[in-house]
Amino acid sequence: MKILMVSDSSNQTTLGKNLEETLLKALKENNYDYKHYNVSEVEMIKCIGCFNCWVKTPGLCIFDDITRDITKADVNSDLYIILNEVKYGGYSSKIKKVFDRSICKILPFFKEVNGEMHHASRYERYPDLFFIGYGDDITRKEEQDFNSLNQANAINFQAETAETQICTQQKQIEESVLMVLNHIKKMGGEI
Repeated sequence: MKILMVSDSSNQTTLGKNLEETLLKALKENNYDYKHYNVSEVEMIKCIGCFNCWVKTPGLCIFDDITRDITKADVNSDLYIILNEVKYGGYSSKIKKVFDRSICKILPFFKEVNGEMHHASRYERYPDLFFIGYGDDITRKEEQDFNSLNQANAINFQAETAETQICTQQKQIEESVLMVLNHIKKMGGEI
């Protein structure tokens, strides 16, 4: 089982730092095959909507930066974990760039999903998604928006399974990490 984890520690709180460290420690201690990208210090070019990744270089963004590596790891993973500080119910600008630039993993064609139009898949399989949001003062509305955003992105990212976990206190860190580990075990990730 291959696991990809992407995080942004640009404005990370103590809660976020402890959550990230605890999760990485658990993945390592359980000997899971994982890659971790912390995008806080890297320069990423924003998606310019040229659609070359759809028609000229299928599946490959024209810009060669870390998002190429992340997208390659994404489509070759079984589980994709996104660790993000929740602000106004959304993602950090760096995580948003990663998602925008991953448009190359879907096709420009459409299909109907739950009565909505969404892009068709480029590949035969895609990883499960596990979104972990954290913050000291997340409102109920922000939590609802974060959950809704994640479910919409799960459809766009072709994920069959997607979970969201919100962590607002230090005492919830172990519970959040345990939920990820239980998800891995449900997927067959026993050691």
